[in-house]
Amino acid sequence: SQLTNTPEQDRYLQIKKYIEFFVVVDYRMYRHYKRNKPAIQRRVYEMVNTLNMIYRPLNFYIALTGLEIWSSRDTIHIEPDAGITLKLFGEWRQNFLLQRKRNDYAQLLTRIEFKGTGVGMAYGGTICSPQKSVAVIQDFDDKTSFVASIMAHELGHTLGISHDIFFCNCTAGPCVMSPIISDEPLYEFSSCSVKEHQMYLLSDRPHCILNKPLSTDIITPPVCGNFFVDVGEECDCGS
Repeated sequence: SQLTNTPEQDRYLQIKKYIEFFVVVDYRMYRHYKRNKPAIQRRVYEMVNTLNMIYRPLNFYIALTGLEIWSSRDTIHIEPDAGITLKLFGEWRQNFLLQRKRNDYAQLLTRIEFKGTGVGMAYGGTICSPQKSVAVIQDFDDKTSFVASIMAHELGHTLGISHDIFFCNCTAGPCVMSPIISDEPLYEFSSCSVKEHQMYLLSDRPHCILNKPLSTDIITPPVCGNFFVDVGEECDCGS
């Protein structure tokens, strides 16, 4: 394999990528936060802001274009086996969600306790796939930064990144793709992750991440510096 990229490959890697992100909050999580929809919305918006901070160095913008709170009952069966829940959620996205709402990627946030030590699960290298561009995340901590780290980690898998091995490290503390849950939030990708992610993008060329969503489709409140001129915002330097 080649050691250096062609100019065309470099151009492809440097252009801004966008993920139209759909979040589902399950009934257990709705009850856990005392059926307070505005509080749950704020929680999800905070997590998405953290995701954007983590993904900006990879040239990705995560645009929250949908948030569904299952406030009367769960639409799918959710169980402690994360693999089964992931499969059912992927099938639901393909057969139902995509029929009514376009999105590139969806995550289910749940308050169920998954079996074993894992707090999230995703497919590897499947961004843009109708059934497999999904992850399930256990909302295991009331601190949003911890849960957002897991959301970022599972999205990393979907973007072709596997767990870091022992010689991959980061400038500040643990890396996003560390296989071990840390007692501090993870905000940075290792150089191993960046390389692996770029190799995945160049070999798979997923198409759905190239279109820029309309600012009117984005449901998070305006944030300065997110590469979008949001409704109610004059300009955006994205610094």
